Amino acid sequence: MEVETSDLIAICSLVIAFFAYMHTVKSSQSTSTQIQKISEEHLKLSSNVALTEATQKYVLLLSDVNHQFELITKELAYQALVASRCIGVSFDKYDTEKNSHPYLRHCFHKAITLVREAYDHELTYQTGLNLTDRIRSLKYIKDDVHQYEKLSSEKSIFSFLKKERPPQTPEEKINSSTVFWDSAKEIYTRISGNEEAKLFNETLGHLDEYRKLHESKREQLQKLEERLEAAIKENALEMFDIRDIPNLGQKFYRVKSDIGRYRELHFPDFHGIESVQVSDGIAYSIYAGSVVFIASQHFMWGKI
Repeated sequence: MEVETSDLIAICSLVIAFFAYMHTVKSSQSTSTQIQKISEEHLKLSSNVALTEATQKYVLLLSDVNHQFELITKELAYQALVASRCIGVSFDKYDTEKNSHPYLRHCFHKAITLVREAYDHELTYQTGLNLTDRIRSLKYIKDDVHQYEKLSSEKSIFSFLKKERPPQTPEEKINSSTVFWDSAKEIYTRISGNEEAKLFNETLGHLDEYRKLHESKREQLQKLEERLEAAIKENALEMFDIRDIPNLGQKFYRVKSDIGRYRELHFPDFHGIESVQVSDGIAYSIYAGSVVFIASQHFMWGKI
C-alpha cells in the first residue's frame, strides 16, 4: 500500500511538473511575441521618424513656394477680375437696346462662367499650353452663333425626347450649352457688327494692367516651378517616392502644375494686335474674358 501511495505521489508530481513546464513554455512564447512586437513597433517608429526627417525639406520647400505663389496669384486674380468686369461694362456700352433685359454684361458673364465651369476638371491636371490653345477656339464662334440661331428656329417640339450622350470634354459641354449660345446670340443680336472692332479695342485696354502684371510675374512663376521640378529630380535618387507621402505628394505635384497653368494664362496671340482692325470683336472679347475669369478663380479650380 505504501508503494502505491508513493507511485500516486510520483505521478501527481509528474503531472504538476508537466503543467509547470507548459506554463513556462507558453510564458516564454508570449514574452518572445511581446518582445518581437515591441521590436517591430520600435522599428516602424524609427522608420517613420527617419521618413519624417527626410521629407521635412520637401514640406518646407512646398510651404515656401506655395506661399509665394499665393501672393502672386492674389495680385493677378484681382486684376483679372477687374478686367472681366470692365469688359462686361463695355458690352453694355455698345448695346443698341440699352433698356432691354438682360443687360449684355450679364449675358457676357453667363458665357464666360460657363466656359470656366466647362474646363473646371481639366484645370486640375491639364497643361497650361494645352488649355489656352483650346480656349482660343472661342475667337471663332461667330459663324457658330449664326448656325445656332438657324438650328434653334428649326428645332422640333419633340426634340427633348431624343436621347443624347452626355458631353464629355469642355468643348462638348460648351457646344451643348443653351446658356452659352443663348447668351452669345443675345449679344450678337444687340451689338452692331460695325462696332465690334471698337469693342475689342476697349477690351484690350481693360486687359492692359493684367497683361503687364502677368508679364512682370512670369519669370517668378517659372523659377517657383523650377524649384519644385528640381526637388522632384532629387527625390528620384532617394529611397522613397514623394508621391507616396500622405498629404504631401499630391499637394506637391498640384502646386507645381498650378504654377505652370497660371504661367500660361496670358495673351501671346494678342501681341501687336492693337494695330489690327478685329472684325470679330465680340468673339475675341468673350475669349479674353474667359481667360481672365479663369485666372481670377484660381482658388476654385477643381471645386465645381
